[in-house]
Amino acid sequence: MADFTPEEQKALDSLYEAVLTLDTVEELHSFFKDLCSYNELCSMIHRWQILLLINEGKSYEEIINELAPKSGEQEIPADGRETKKGKGRSNTKVSSTTISRVKTCYNNPNGGYRTALSRLEEKGR
Repeated sequence: MADFTPEEQKALDSLYEAVLTLDTVEELHSFFKDLCSYNELCSMIHRWQILLLINEGKSYEEIINELAPKSGEQEIPADGRETKKGKGRSNTKVSSTTISRVKTCYNNPNGGYRTALSRLEEKGR
């Protein structure tokens, strides 16, 4: 992870503290919808989907095939917002570079992905 300046780290800590105050999926959805662009949220969604597929033992090829947009399919944001530049990330193919980065983080036994996955498993989700 990149090193942040002390000012950036303070702001990042404040952001994390704000996220920790939210109690429900609906509150988190509303917060992240305000904080992030549609494309940014799509990028995070794709990384999470990749993580779940890696956790299931899927190969790079299986992940790419599973997450590639189907022929003729076009996803429209549920909130009705349209992207201003280019087409939405929901129609972008998953890159092997992104899969590789997610897998590297997944393989870190002390990483955030492992923490989140184990806590979800503890809750039976």
